[in-house]
Amino acid sequence: MKFSFYHLPFFFLLLTTLTGLHLTATAQSLLHRTISVRSQNQPLGKVMTQIEEKAGLLFSYQSKIIPQDSLVNFQCTELSINEVLDKLLDERYDYSETRNFIILRYAPKRLSLVLDKAWGDQEKYTIKGYVIDEHTRQKIRDASVYERNLAQATLTDENGYFEISLSHINQPIALRISKENYKELTTYYLLEVKIQPSGKTIRTEEISEDPGDLITNGLAQFLISSKQRIHALNLGNMISTAPYQASLTPAINTHGNFSGQIVNEISLNVIGGYSAGVDGVEVGGIFNLNKMNMRGVQLAGIFNINGGKADGLQLAGVYNDVKGSRTGVQLAGIFNTVHGKSSGLQMSGILNQADQLSGFQFGLINVAHSSTGYSLGLLNLISNGFQRINISTNETTTLNLALKTGNNNLYTSLLGGMNLKKEEKQYLFGAGLGKVINMGKMLSLSPELSCRYLYLGNWKDINLLNRFDLDLNFRLTNGLRITTGPSLNIYYSDQVALNPGYADMIQRKDQFNLSNPKLKGWIGWTAGFTIF
Repeated sequence: MKFSFYHLPFFFLLLTTLTGLHLTATAQSLLHRTISVRSQNQPLGKVMTQIEEKAGLLFSYQSKIIPQDSLVNFQCTELSINEVLDKLLDERYDYSETRNFIILRYAPKRLSLVLDKAWGDQEKYTIKGYVIDEHTRQKIRDASVYERNLAQATLTDENGYFEISLSHINQPIALRISKENYKELTTYYLLEVKIQPSGKTIRTEEISEDPGDLITNGLAQFLISSKQRIHALNLGNMISTAPYQASLTPAINTHGNFSGQIVNEISLNVIGGYSAGVDGVEVGGIFNLNKMNMRGVQLAGIFNINGGKADGLQLAGVYNDVKGSRTGVQLAGIFNTVHGKSSGLQMSGILNQADQLSGFQFGLINVAHSSTGYSLGLLNLISNGFQRINISTNETTTLNLALKTGNNNLYTSLLGGMNLKKEEKQYLFGAGLGKVINMGKMLSLSPELSCRYLYLGNWKDINLLNRFDLDLNFRLTNGLRITTGPSLNIYYSDQVALNPGYADMIQRKDQFNLSNPKLKGWIGWTAGFTIF
């Protein structure tokens, strides 16, 4: 037995009886709360905020769809939020609610359904029809036709025609039609339903957060089918949760073209998969694509891309890409990138990138727009940190150069140096790490550990100089500091004979012996200046 509000209004009474509790709850919904509003020549954005405060709710929408700076004159007395929004926004938007949010979607046009045929039973029910523009009567292609509680969907063809077959039905069918810039249309179909446990439990709701921008990623666009991209545009914030998903590729999976609207607890992807998100475990043979958030464990042979947040363990053979913020552990063979805030551990073989770093980065190169955390690598390029060049001399080497990158919490140094005396030649290179302790506007302290390889005429000899420097930095002007301080040196060498023309590091007069005959120690000093 089929039923449509547009064709058989008699059955509305029956549907009201069957869903009385639901309608009672709706009467108390956010959209039915009444308020009074008075505004004179005020920006629309300010009026929207006033409505939020008076009604005790929040609006969720993309900022570009509401002209917030436009001036409006508006007043009403004891109208529902739904009526207030219709008058204020000229009935050009669609509204839905979730928790304490009202979600606004730009929808100035109207859809209409022309039913062709509907038949079947609880095991399989098929609906055929056309979707048209209510005003122009033109047929609408690429409209999403779906049953959200069953997580089954299809698209209209170039003639606006669709056919959808629904299975395992355990409640009245609510067939929804969505198209970008159109108000959503819902029609109902009643059939004899025997309530029984479903093989899988699917829960669907509108979300207040941004559903992510994964489909703007070039690689994701290449891997996701056009039908899945269209569903993402049409359905937006309509997200379902399901226990599992199995995929061969993004287009071949247990949820079909609806996969981009479903958050799975377990997702197993042989080659790769595409979903709204994961709240549990996701494993991809080659890749995983999530439109929104990842929470739990995500493993991929080559790459993971998430359009929202990531929370937990994220591991990929080549790279991880997170459009939102990230907490937990992110590991990749080549590089990681986080477009939002990154906390926890971010580690890769070559490159780590984060917009706002509050955790720890470990890689050859680390990049952050701003950082209150720690970056450990050969180069740490932090916009609100520093990149400094230090030129100095010490008791061992006449000329030393150091490139120091990072922030006050932690910086690393790339070191080089040489002796200028012809009969005591010495060349060195190495690396170090340190931190800056501010002691006022003009003075700071920099404890620093470093290890330097000394070339003394023979590459076969191992000559390692380990230093602990405790430098005082006096700021003369912005970008110029005088540096000086003591150092503790521990020198290891397996060199037996001196090489003519090179420095003698073994017979230093100021050294003291240690337990190992190949180890020597001494107290030294450094003096120089730092620029930038």
